[in-house]
Amino acid sequence: MMDNKPEECSVCFNDYGDNQLRPRTLPCGHTFCSQCIDNAIKNGQVTCPSCRAQHAATAATQFPISYGMEALIRKLKGIEVVPGVTVPAKPIKTPARGISKKLRSLVQEQKSIISSLITSCEEVLSQLGKYQGQLGDWKTHHLQLQDRLYALVEQNKSAMKLLELEDTSVVNMTTQGEEGKTQLQAMLGSLDTVNTPQEVDTTIDTADECSMKIEDWLQKCQTHFPDVKTVHTSVKVQETIKEALEMTTTETGATADPVHLGDSASSIMNKVQEITGEIPQKQLTVEDLRRMREPVKRLVEAGRVLAVQEDQDSRRSAMITLQDGQLYLHPLLRQPTPTYAHTLQESEVVGMLDPSCTLAFLELGWAGSTRGRVTIRLTPDTLLARQFVLLCTGQRGHTYRNTGG
Repeated sequence: MMDNKPEECSVCFNDYGDNQLRPRTLPCGHTFCSQCIDNAIKNGQVTCPSCRAQHAATAATQFPISYGMEALIRKLKGIEVVPGVTVPAKPIKTPARGISKKLRSLVQEQKSIISSLITSCEEVLSQLGKYQGQLGDWKTHHLQLQDRLYALVEQNKSAMKLLELEDTSVVNMTTQGEEGKTQLQAMLGSLDTVNTPQEVDTTIDTADECSMKIEDWLQKCQTHFPDVKTVHTSVKVQETIKEALEMTTTETGATADPVHLGDSASSIMNKVQEITGEIPQKQLTVEDLRRMREPVKRLVEAGRVLAVQEDQDSRRSAMITLQDGQLYLHPLLRQPTPTYAHTLQESEVVGMLDPSCTLAFLELGWAGSTRGRVTIRLTPDTLLARQFVLLCTGQRGHTYRNTGG
């Protein structure tokens, strides 16, 4: 059985040791050596060899070292296991009889100090492991943001190409129109100078030909301009990039004043949270939403707080946004949950509603964008109002989305 040899990795069967063979614990609770974890990482995920649970990771160093396992291994190395009996492999050394009680007390005190330092060392090593994992998460997040920025740049380039093509078409059509206009002006002069029936017939035929060309040109202008795809793409890309730029803070790490932590006795990760103002995932509560302190407000404004509803078949989530100091709960939708999102149970969020009065809102939009919002004040002690609240939140199914009228 695997538990009979806790000192060895259950994948490669090598004894845990230094460097690549140090034991590391996955979030599911199973422990393997660093080398086997690195070998198992594929496409930013590692699958636990024991329970098959999947965890996001790019390197084994993102998982904490099992210092408890290493301590157990050190203890096992000093014990010889015999079937049915466990006896010390070496005789226990007893203090020499010549040592006085005072010296024994000093020895015991020194042992206590060393044991305390070992414990402190293990705690800090654990904190360093977590901090290293956090640094790895941030690097992954930066790469994801970089990819999204590259995607925005590519979208902008595509929109620019469409605009350049449209601009070239407009220039060509403008040139044709200017030439046609000049010909028509010349025909007016010719018609003023005709003196014979033959000149009249010839001039009128030429004028009819010029008029037909201009009418055809006018029809082409009406048909080809503006190009719907070009205009729509340009506007949407501009809106997307503007929103991304508006969400970007002007204070960067290179210019912001560092936070002075002094000689704080807080742990490394507590200091990290103090610097970033971040709330650890799975620790956000409904009460935090009620208080709406600055760190929570930043999370909501960044779109990183969602209400979720789970059942046997699916998981749905609803955005929670902030506008004019008011929290808005959007309808539940089947949509992927962002990696760095903080989630709350949808039933808990709905429980925050004032039982005496509820504000519901409808977002009105067309042509691919939101054009306005209608707020409706309800007294939810009526059947119709309760049904409307369920419709707005999407708790019982779809909303008015994608309907005509």
